[in-house]
Amino acid sequence: MLIYEAHHFDYISNYHTLNLNFPSHLHRGFELLFVVDGEMEVIISQKSHQLKTGQFLLILPYEIHSFITKSHSQANICIFSPDYVPIFQKMIENSSLENPVFNLSLEANTLISKTLFKDNQNLLEQKASLYLLLSELMGQTRLIKGEIQDPELLHRLLTYIQEHFTETISLKSIAGTLGCSYNYLSKYFNTHINMSFVDFLNETRVNYACYLLIYTEKNITEIAFLCGYESIRSFNRNFVKIKLCTPKEYREKEPQSFIDLYPIN
Repeated sequence: MLIYEAHHFDYISNYHTLNLNFPSHLHRGFELLFVVDGEMEVIISQKSHQLKTGQFLLILPYEIHSFITKSHSQANICIFSPDYVPIFQKMIENSSLENPVFNLSLEANTLISKTLFKDNQNLLEQKASLYLLLSELMGQTRLIKGEIQDPELLHRLLTYIQEHFTETISLKSIAGTLGCSYNYLSKYFNTHINMSFVDFLNETRVNYACYLLIYTEKNITEIAFLCGYESIRSFNRNFVKIKLCTPKEYREKEPQSFIDLYPIN
């Protein structure tokens, strides 16, 4: 499944995690991860990266990524807007990092530990720390040029789906709303999301259904229509395909998962 976190537009947000596991997602901001203790696997655009204690990793805007902890991990995460580091954002346009895993010098680590991963109100210190960190990162990797992208179109597209997935929508209708040709938008979606529009829409609807199954007492037929399906048969078929169990079985298992983090309108 793939989650679009449209809410990451603030300048900077900090999180402290323990044994983090989170499915594929993307957002507009940069995401900086520091492993305080343990080990973690981070998958970025289908490429796996192994992190150990003391290592940093940077995820670029709109890169699809997920986190896996197999044993134990304690990590700090800092998500910051591209508007915060415009010079670096310009440098990495239409590019990816050959290796997003890096280490910091002792001097940089000392400064950054005082300014990042905490609620620091001194914006100038935070900005200076980020540029220092990015400078050291680029001394340890290089940029790989990719296809020309239109990140604002991606944001508009995924935000529209998130706001209207409970309605009857199609990629053709969305193309008209966004002022794009259907063929262009179809190719764009497959290139940037790595799945078809229909598969993405079904996963979004089914994940919303999971939330309703666990946190409400609505019956399954009602949930199917609330999620945008026009028939219970279509809902059940897609649910089983994605979750490998029926909606009734899913409700009875009461899984503890990422549902609390899923953006619900």
